[in-house]
Amino acid sequence: MGQIKRFLCGMLPTDWIVLIYNFSILTLVTLSPGVKENRSFLLATHLFLFLWVFLLVLNTNHRHTRLNRWIRLWYPLLLLLWFTPEAGTLHHTLFSRNFDTELLVVETELFPERYYFTTPLSLTPFSLELLHAVVLSFFVLLWLPAWMARKRALPLVREYIFVLSLVIFSHFWIGIFLPIGGPVSIRSQVIPDGSIFIPAAGFLTQAAFRGGSAVTSLFAAAGVTIAAYGGKLFPTARRLYVLWLFLLLISTVVCSFHYSVSTIAGVLSGTVFLVIGRKLYEKTV
Repeated sequence: MGQIKRFLCGMLPTDWIVLIYNFSILTLVTLSPGVKENRSFLLATHLFLFLWVFLLVLNTNHRHTRLNRWIRLWYPLLLLLWFTPEAGTLHHTLFSRNFDTELLVVETELFPERYYFTTPLSLTPFSLELLHAVVLSFFVLLWLPAWMARKRALPLVREYIFVLSLVIFSHFWIGIFLPIGGPVSIRSQVIPDGSIFIPAAGFLTQAAFRGGSAVTSLFAAAGVTIAAYGGKLFPTARRLYVLWLFLLLISTVVCSFHYSVSTIAGVLSGTVFLVIGRKLYEKTV
């Protein structure tokens, strides 16, 4: 019992978030009839992740090496390389179709101009390249500010990784419960081929999200967290983070990645989970 208590005391809040999400997906894969292909592979992968996290915690508790500390801090973000595309493949495990038809009724009622379709047609290719560069910056700012501030603000970086993980994992599940294809299917009609940022952003979003989306935009939701903690980690750049978030929200719609209502919903849900994440973290440290 004493060893179990020491082990549990050695677990970080981010460990619990990863394990809970991993268990939830393992349960989905096990019980859902919608998962037929690669079921055995997915089960083995998530069981391995359980074992790997437990061994990582155990090893870190006994050996406080620089490598162990580095892995322990950053592994939740590294696991997004697996969890993100996997969430895209699981979008239709509960429902066999997307709910774009229903969402478009709301979109058309609130935004009859259909900005995701009309705006890119009115912009120059250069302007669209710049807006796609803003979308690409999301993948950089996801980790770079935290990496730069890790030595002088380690407690805040740990909190950021915890809250960001909670926000992203929660929105993965929103995407499973309410799958939306988004306007990505019309990108070829309204977005030029581009030369640098357009094809790069298109490749990353398709590779990561497999063309799937959610009623709430993950870009918007996670962007709220990035901007909030970026402003804390670098107070002098707080206004720049607000500007970046504003441009990101516009870009997700203008670049035809999300509907306008999805982006707005992402801001709201991202803010809610940001507050929840902060409260949970305060209670666990």
